[in-house]
Amino acid sequence: MRSRTLTLAAVAGAALLATAALPASASDSVTPRSAQEGSVSAADLLAKVTSCSQISNGKYKTDDETSATIPVCGKNGAVFWKADMDIDCDGQVTGKCNGNADPWFQNDTAFHQSDGKPLRAESLPYVVVPSTSSIWKYTSYGIKGGGVVAVIYNNKVEYAVVGDTGPTKIIGE
Repeated sequence: MRSRTLTLAAVAGAALLATAALPASASDSVTPRSAQEGSVSAADLLAKVTSCSQISNGKYKTDDETSATIPVCGKNGAVFWKADMDIDCDGQVTGKCNGNADPWFQNDTAFHQSDGKPLRAESLPYVVVPSTSSIWKYTSYGIKGGGVVAVIYNNKVEYAVVGDTGPTKIIGE
């Protein structure tokens, strides 16, 4: 069996990262399901993360000027947190993502495309996880670049990938 990492982030941002075991017989030749078939609602996902068993060694801030109130939680093989959701436009320079559009723009991401280039935020949705620190080390929980992410925002589930790392004391970028 092989395992994959699944990430979920919610309204006012909950991020749920789970490892799903796939049978060895799973292959690329399987016909993909339609978006509706087997889909999970935001309410169903949020119902699974109502309580927190803290796995971080402290809490994160949502912004520089706020206090640290956001723990990273674990439950039934999943890792999640609830925070605000900032928009990140780092990566390849495009018409919409550049230094003129974003004064904090950086032309690189921690994780790159298969061709070695930084991610293209304009066309590839991604989330930012906090950089490794004494608070929490995301790699210790099977989270890695390219892991599948489900973001819950406005009671809708959207999918993305883990694409970048951010500040060591802030979560929800």
